[in-house]
Amino acid sequence: MHGILEWILPIAVIVLGFIFNRWVPLRKVRYSLYAVILFTAFIFDLNKIAFASDTVNSLSYLTILIALSEIVWICEAKKNRLLLGGALIVFAPLFIYVYTAAMVILPFPCHSSKNAVVDRFSCGSTAYVLRKRPSLDIFEPGHIYILCRAKGVGLFEKRVDRYTTPQGYYSACISPKHQCMADGIKIDLYVDNNYVLWSLGEKITGNN
Repeated sequence: MHGILEWILPIAVIVLGFIFNRWVPLRKVRYSLYAVILFTAFIFDLNKIAFASDTVNSLSYLTILIALSEIVWICEAKKNRLLLGGALIVFAPLFIYVYTAAMVILPFPCHSSKNAVVDRFSCGSTAYVLRKRPSLDIFEPGHIYILCRAKGVGLFEKRVDRYTTPQGYYSACISPKHQCMADGIKIDLYVDNNYVLWSLGEKITGNN
């Protein structure tokens, strides 16, 4: 099953886009909804904000993928090669970008550890969560550690910092230890409780 579902999903989304475009009614309402969703997703991505719930994030990503797919099918129905070519140039990279983000959190059976919560921390009244996910780099596999700050009574998370482990550290035992600083949290990623591989936190720009 490894890898099969990852290929079935985008194909299913493309088929759904075709079905929605040809047979699902209320097109004007749906298109208006798509516009709102795509604009909101753009603002969220620009400000590094996401929903705290993986389920909500998954549904939003799938909706965006269906919207992008239907937009391309709309262009294909116009029978204009220039319009279709332009749509593919613009929306195909967006589709890949969104699907890559969705792969990180969708509950595929072969990726049960995706977007796992490593730990939660608090500094005063501010809550943080440290997540870990695979880098999806087949040539240099590693893990990406993402530090997020809770927003909106825990409904949203804003990405504060991130770090990708270098080659050779995929199976390393990495444990976080945090400190509350004057300008926010600082998290040291210790390897085997021996040395600090990297530090994450507010306004941290490199290894400490």
